[in-house]
Amino acid sequence: MVLTNSERYTGYNVRTGREVNAATEINLYIDVLFLINFTMDLLVLSIVRRGMKYRFIRWRMILGAFLGAAWAVFAAAFPILPLWLEMIITYLVISTLMVMTAFDVKKPKEICKAVGALFLAAAVVAGIMNILYQHTKAGYYIEQILRGNGRKALPLYRLIFLAAGAYFGIRYLLWWIPGLWKERSNFFEVTMRYRGKEKKVTALLDTGNRLYEPISRRPVHVVTYEAVREICETVTEVIYIPFGSVGKSSGVLPGIFLDEMEVRQGDEVKVIIKPLVAVYKKTLSVNGEYQMLLHDE
Repeated sequence: MVLTNSERYTGYNVRTGREVNAATEINLYIDVLFLINFTMDLLVLSIVRRGMKYRFIRWRMILGAFLGAAWAVFAAAFPILPLWLEMIITYLVISTLMVMTAFDVKKPKEICKAVGALFLAAAVVAGIMNILYQHTKAGYYIEQILRGNGRKALPLYRLIFLAAGAYFGIRYLLWWIPGLWKERSNFFEVTMRYRGKEKKVTALLDTGNRLYEPISRRPVHVVTYEAVREICETVTEVIYIPFGSVGKSSGVLPGIFLDEMEVRQGDEVKVIIKPLVAVYKKTLSVNGEYQMLLHDE
């Protein structure tokens, strides 16, 4: 059911939060309602895509937003379903279809992550909208747009300006927050194993580490003496590794081969056989946040 600007759907009941004897009747412009929902769904899907690093496929994004907007219009124009059933369809069925369409995710685990990200993004957008509604006249102007009251509605150029400002503001947050997460995501849990003993430490992935054993060109990880001495009280072989650093033009570090090193971050685990680690007598972190520097390789 598509209504033009000259046609109006009437008889849509609006809950006001208090009991009334007669249903409240408003004039609802379906095309405007669709456009607003489509725009908001597209914005939320864009936030999810950037946050989850999904590949951008324009027609899929548009189709996903179209599905969400079409359901919103249907639910508003035909309020025939029980509220509980409408909620299930909205938050489970439609949300799943939107992410599957927009991002081409197929595995159940991936779908659940995408739906969860969709809910989170929608909550952020809803929070911003609620702040604007409570502390500005944006809610009033949007209501006038939905009612088709052009005289009292927000001028189009101002609406576009506010929408653009909100969009680029959220884009900035999407750029800033992942930067913080990326900084934090450089930390790993490392389990070192040597002659039946093991020791767990926190390691930082050092993207500037270019330390190699000069003959075999094996990458060298750096660990503090305090962290490794519990499992390496005695060793059979020591390799001295030359290095250079800021404040010290050259030097050597004693290096040992561990039996195994397990590097873990979340569910991802990588096992390195016979890793070469250089032992550093001082602390690597001022606040003791990590005890090892992982080589970039």
